[in-house]
Amino acid sequence: MLQRLQCATRRWAECKRLPTLCTSWHRRHGGLVDLHELDPRSFLIVEVKRDRPGVLGEILELFTRSAINMTHIESRFKSFARDGPSFHIDFEGSLKDAQVQELMKAIKGLPGVYDVLPETPREVPWFPMNIRELDLTVDTLDGGTELINEDHPGFNDPAYRERRFEIVSLAKAYKHGEKLPRVRYTEQETATWQAVYERLGSLHDKWACREYREMLPQMEKYCGYAVNNIPQLGDISDFLQQRTGFTLRPISGLLSARDFLNALAFRVFYSTQYIRHHGNPFYTPEPDICHELLGHVPLFANPAFADFSQEIGLASLAATDEDVAKLAAVYWFTVEFGLLREGEDVKAFGAGVLSSFGEMEWACADVPSQECREMGSMKEQLKPILRPLDPLEASKQEYPITTYQPVMFCAESLEDAEFRIAQFCDSLTRPFFPQYDPLTQTIRVTKAIRRATRHSTVELQRQKQMEFFEKGKSREN
Repeated sequence: MLQRLQCATRRWAECKRLPTLCTSWHRRHGGLVDLHELDPRSFLIVEVKRDRPGVLGEILELFTRSAINMTHIESRFKSFARDGPSFHIDFEGSLKDAQVQELMKAIKGLPGVYDVLPETPREVPWFPMNIRELDLTVDTLDGGTELINEDHPGFNDPAYRERRFEIVSLAKAYKHGEKLPRVRYTEQETATWQAVYERLGSLHDKWACREYREMLPQMEKYCGYAVNNIPQLGDISDFLQQRTGFTLRPISGLLSARDFLNALAFRVFYSTQYIRHHGNPFYTPEPDICHELLGHVPLFANPAFADFSQEIGLASLAATDEDVAKLAAVYWFTVEFGLLREGEDVKAFGAGVLSSFGEMEWACADVPSQECREMGSMKEQLKPILRPLDPLEASKQEYPITTYQPVMFCAESLEDAEFRIAQFCDSLTRPFFPQYDPLTQTIRVTKAIRRATRHSTVELQRQKQMEFFEKGKSREN
């Protein structure tokens, strides 16, 4: 799903010990990836005969004496034979360690303990554990060029198609740790950028949120943003990293929702580098560099925006397909189409709004013009229905992909959005709670898990997208 896109009339949807150079993903045992050699977690179940005060404290005391760090614990009542609980305990270390073996014997010797059962790690869907593993998650729904179909302005332009292939090839060849590829944009491409930059500029002054308006001059000062210059991802990435720790990574096309959201957990944003066709600078059926740099990028320099973007990413790690869809919808109604209030005014912070003159008027104007409404196929609706931001409600809200948004969500501020999204993510049932270590650029987990073998999510996403489009067509008919 998560196809970060810009277009006036069209939307594509669904769309502290680990070394920095993580190599665990090269090893596979029995179809499962072994993570335990580098940062082992183990899982015990302690069965207690009778529920009595102090039994848990005695178990915890043994962990303390053994200097073994417990990372997760929960209690369950499940047996009619005993009225005592079962404690499910995850901790740092391997079951083979002598220290752990002694701990297990000590726990079993406690009065009232019925048994101590070592368990195998739980299997979870594959997810990247180290930032280098993002190299494995670059399969795109369109292959980088397939999206240029008959309704694309560049479909009948061989020169544009060849240029598109050239730029896409740079992204496909990129690996983590390399310098971001620099593109020498042509005069024609720069003219297209200029047309978009100038038209959006006056509208940003009127309808973009304060944080965006404050940051754009910084992008112009330090990143090369200018009317007559298309900025380079490398310059922008360096600036963002110093501001909030976010970095950019080039991508050849549209990613699946899971792969795109997973990258946000590492504070990595996938960005295209190609630009829309010069024949119509104000329309594109896909995300391009105008959408990425004029819509998304400036706000990744804002701490609150960066934090809740990463929060969504962390929640997506090893999540169920259902929860990924919910998170993708929350992303859609915030990072893509989010609004907030400044006094009595409605301002835009979503990239899909900020990068489209039509979307900005539709979302933020007191009375959108008839021309605007017709352009967005909204002749029968005078303005969008604005609802207070409720991520749970947003996660269930359907949204069209070929028109403006009939329903939009409005936060009180970026900090308000950050708070509400964090609450929503905490409400999801997670297989573990992840923590990002920025020093090693690694995800640390609270439970003993093993990742299933990675399979590309592209085909599954493509099928879901086709179903989504068919559903949309049936509603329109």
